[in-house]
Amino acid sequence: MKAFVPLREDAEKKGKMIKAASERHAAPDEACKLIGNYAAAETKMISYVEKNSEKCGIPHQIGDQLKQGHKGTESLLKKVCDAAKQMRTAGPAGPTLSDVLGTSSAAPEATVTKKGGSTFDTLTGNALSRE
Repeated sequence: MKAFVPLREDAEKKGKMIKAASERHAAPDEACKLIGNYAAAETKMISYVEKNSEKCGIPHQIGDQLKQGHKGTESLLKKVCDAAKQMRTAGPAGPTLSDVLGTSSAAPEATVTKKGGSTFDTLTGNALSRE
């Protein structure tokens, strides 16, 4: 059982690395690599449990739980790595609407022009009472 502890600790460490990458919204390429490393660590744990379950007294359901969790990891790995591959093969983004229309994407400058009062001009008083 002593050999299992380092395997579990390695998997936990790699799991924490995935969590940290997720929290900082890492790129799919990086996430793919991290999840792949975690999947490899899970595989080592599963292999150890399968080989040593009888000798170490590890219940059969532990191996089943590890295998079930590994299926979820493999599914996540496929999704993330497919997204990373798609991002690598996608070309640069197309032209913007401003590019197509030949206009500037900058916001227009606001200029104030005074052309007399209006009914809604409350800074200079009531427009109806003026002479």
